[in-house]
Amino acid sequence: MRKAFLITLVFVSQILGQEISGIFVSPFVGARFPIEDASKKHKTGFSFGGSIEYGTSELPFFMKFEFNYTHFPQKGLFQNQYESKSITGVGIGIDYLFYPLIASETILTPFISVDLTYNYIERQILTYTYRFETNKIDEQKFGFAFGGGFSFFLVEFTLKYYYLIYEPYIGIDYKLRLPISISY
Repeated sequence: MRKAFLITLVFVSQILGQEISGIFVSPFVGARFPIEDASKKHKTGFSFGGSIEYGTSELPFFMKFEFNYTHFPQKGLFQNQYESKSITGVGIGIDYLFYPLIASETILTPFISVDLTYNYIERQILTYTYRFETNKIDEQKFGFAFGGGFSFFLVEFTLKYYYLIYEPYIGIDYKLRLPISISY
């Protein structure tokens, strides 16, 4: 949608001779796949969140503020422990839009994305010795994400690599981009 909207903004701005800008809200859902050492302990997780984005017809990118929640369950009991991990993150980023591949009946636009993130990680550890004990461990980590995807008129599909120290994962997202404010 953002590329479709951006193309529409460019055409309208050329007709009117003005710059057009907009603010968008973009909720998303997705799957998370732990990699490296994290994949030995955790199963595929899920994520949901959203972003507030700003784009203008003068520039081929969107600036965004994003928040998300990710949960990874453990694969199974390990050393009498079961650990699940939740990551709550906020970040800023940029999505750079390339020229549309298809622009006749539908608009298909590739893009790349780069984000800097602050993450709050909560580990719930259930231990069984002679009774069940629950412990909670909290951590905070900075990280980054990069990737790309394809944008259709109102939706986009994204594949990203998320890096946190000792906790990298790959995410696949389905995002809906909705304009909330447009100005000329």
